[in-house]
Amino acid sequence: MNILLVSNNDMCRSRMAQKILSSFGHGIRIFTSGVLPGRVIPSSVIGVMEQNGYDCSRKKASDVDIYCHQPWDYVITLCEEAKEVEGDFNKEVKNWKHFSFDDPFQHVYGDETELEYRISELYETMYCELYEFYRDELSEQLLPRCTCGANTYCRCE
Repeated sequence: MNILLVSNNDMCRSRMAQKILSSFGHGIRIFTSGVLPGRVIPSSVIGVMEQNGYDCSRKKASDVDIYCHQPWDYVITLCEEAKEVEGDFNKEVKNWKHFSFDDPFQHVYGDETELEYRISELYETMYCELYEFYRDELSEQLLPRCTCGANTYCRCE
């Protein structure tokens, strides 16, 4: 299953979503992109992700345009800005899913600690919502199937 995650800059929400969804199971190839790709992943995002056991410091931000002409099982937009790219894609997208996660960098904070706290809150929110999405929409599609089409409860002999 191929999934494309689209956020505004491909530096925070898409990276978090990629690591979270990847942790739920196998059989998913997840790519990230941004409407206006940024340059460097903020150290506060890297720190929060490392606290949760993920390394997201290596991949450079990608522009969503390079993925518009590829087939996707899901394109998942993670913010309102990303939702606007739907018209740029060919008809090769089987499913669209939209989440509206706040950008923690849209606000001014007193210090780095408060910013990290907001990013941690965002991580928790994303984890819960993405788990529900995985449980309700993806997990059934990823189960092994019998030749009869059934999944784990097949009674074929």
